[in-house]
Amino acid sequence: MAVRHEVENLIRRGNIFYWRARIPAAFLYCRPGSRLSLSLHCSDHKKAQIIGRTLNTRLAELKMNSKEVMTTKQQLQKLFEHIRDGMLGKLEDISLMAKREGRAGHVSEMELDLVAGWAYRLLAKFGARRPLPLEGDCIGLKYLLKHGVPVSHIDAIRANHVDGLKVAANPAVEAAVRNLMVSFGIPDDVVNRERAMTKFFEARSDALFDIDHRHELVDRSLSDFFGGSRVAESTLEPTAATTSPLAPYEEVLERPPTQSTQEELPEIAHLDLSPSQPGLQATTRLDAEPSRRAVAVADFEDECQKLIANMGVEWVPATARDAMALVRTFKSVLLEHGVEHSGQIEQYHLGMLRQHFNDIPTHWGKSSRMRGMTAPELRAEGRLMREKAEAEGKKPEVGLSAATIRKHLGNLTHFMKHLRGHGYVMDDWTLVGLRPRKPNASLIREQQYKPTPQDIAPIFSSPIYVGSRDFDRGRKKHGSKIFHDSVYFLPLLFTYLGARRKEFAGLSVSDIERDEDGFVIVIQSNQIRRLKNGQSKRVLPLPDELVRLGFIQYQTAIKKLGYEALFPDLFSDKTDNDPGDRFYDIFTPIMRGALGQNMWERALHALRHGMADTLKQAGVTTEVIDDISGRISMGSETNMRYTNPAGIPLMRSALAKYPIITSVIEPKSLQLLPWIAERQPPPWARGGKK
Repeated sequence: MAVRHEVENLIRRGNIFYWRARIPAAFLYCRPGSRLSLSLHCSDHKKAQIIGRTLNTRLAELKMNSKEVMTTKQQLQKLFEHIRDGMLGKLEDISLMAKREGRAGHVSEMELDLVAGWAYRLLAKFGARRPLPLEGDCIGLKYLLKHGVPVSHIDAIRANHVDGLKVAANPAVEAAVRNLMVSFGIPDDVVNRERAMTKFFEARSDALFDIDHRHELVDRSLSDFFGGSRVAESTLEPTAATTSPLAPYEEVLERPPTQSTQEELPEIAHLDLSPSQPGLQATTRLDAEPSRRAVAVADFEDECQKLIANMGVEWVPATARDAMALVRTFKSVLLEHGVEHSGQIEQYHLGMLRQHFNDIPTHWGKSSRMRGMTAPELRAEGRLMREKAEAEGKKPEVGLSAATIRKHLGNLTHFMKHLRGHGYVMDDWTLVGLRPRKPNASLIREQQYKPTPQDIAPIFSSPIYVGSRDFDRGRKKHGSKIFHDSVYFLPLLFTYLGARRKEFAGLSVSDIERDEDGFVIVIQSNQIRRLKNGQSKRVLPLPDELVRLGFIQYQTAIKKLGYEALFPDLFSDKTDNDPGDRFYDIFTPIMRGALGQNMWERALHALRHGMADTLKQAGVTTEVIDDISGRISMGSETNMRYTNPAGIPLMRSALAKYPIITSVIEPKSLQLLPWIAERQPPPWARGGKK
């Protein structure tokens, strides 16, 4: 439901603000009563108010222009989108400026913004063609003193004003203004160029004067802009007294900010006259502990990149991405609570991160929109999802799973150790009471469904094995064609050998060998993927059923075509994807069609448990089952015994006890997927996306 706010034409739908303005009747080429609807792409109400007021002001200006009342609705929409995007960028720049060097709560930061704001205001009021001396009887000086600007800051304002004059006189700036005027159909003359420059400086000064949002932590009683104790002595006498320390800003903030027609002017350089002090750039030396350093929260992502580089090959790309996601989330939570550097992190903040995990959408990491949200915005999104699900009588997809939380807190431990190892000051902290308990093995066995051979049989009666319509969209529909690829062979391998998804999906053609007992599969790290742990490295006998169905002929054909991957349909040089995930995305819908309501959760993982359970019921020892599947049996003397070719006969004997559930499949002559035979990228990768 849309919620209106005090700014005209500004409404909120969910977590996002929209600007909906009725087009005035003066716009002759627009249908009477029509409206403009524009998403402001932000959820911060202060930013939305600034942008909304700017758009309303611009609409009023267009209405008064005799030429622009001929504008069409499409042209108006394009113009206001341009203004919105420009304002979003400028407001973000202002927010970052307030946080530079981690001194957002310092009074000098606020005063720098006010000094720059008054310099912009002078340029807007008195033009950008001649300098103002700001001394003696200068009209600019009288204007500043009339509005209560402390004399101690006149020199700094003069320096910023001089820099602004240089920028305004730059030929590139004038060219940029003229180009924008042409883009929006504004006559290119001296008056309009001066008007555009004036609007630009007014918008910048208004944004800088809006200090409530950016400098809420500042004690204003310390600033002489507000009659504080930092007032400097000067021989310069004011010509007029201000009525109140707040008077200069009440006038500015009461009226809506204006937006310049010129959106791409370069930033005016500001002279930083703040007192010299240690900054929080890469590191900050704490006053209380001069021998130790703290890292700014704003630099946490840079430190995480260093951690990823230090881990090297020990971390796969997926682990690095998870670590960076955790650091960004932790950074957002810390900034939400006003933490500026590592020395201010307390145990309380770790608790807030843990609670944050409970209140955000379960799959937030899969949404590009949600990944860009701040911590408060994510929790607000979680509340909306929870309310909607409860209204519909469904289970809300809010809150991370225990396993995901354990993973994130593990990455947090790595990151905090990295900071301590580099000498950054950190308080003592613990994850006791925060990390969810890992369920014991017996509980996991009870929760995980273990399919029997009868449960698995319907999979091998699906169109993949008895005939499908074609190799693309018709793979799930019955027909006369059987294609030999990952979707055909991998389910058989998972059923018989119970390996992890990536272990078989990432096999190379050289991983299939032959010894004195027959064909074997060598599970080892290769150029395609790494193994989870040392126990995962092993040699497995190739089940006789796969040999009967043409697996060796398939491997030979793929090798002759020059592929390195045994299942090239899961790879593409145009994408960076996980072959196990790619197979799961393809095969799961086919399984769902074959099993219907009887399909179990985490289907491939269930196959792994089902294989182990079936062999156990057939009398195969747990140690041998673990050696086949690659599990780690702590304390077992056979952990490494069957990971070499000497254990192959015993493994074959164990697999011989496995019920033959796929013998109903008739072997067919080898037929590869067309793009595999032609060495073309698979259809899912031809657009360069996963």
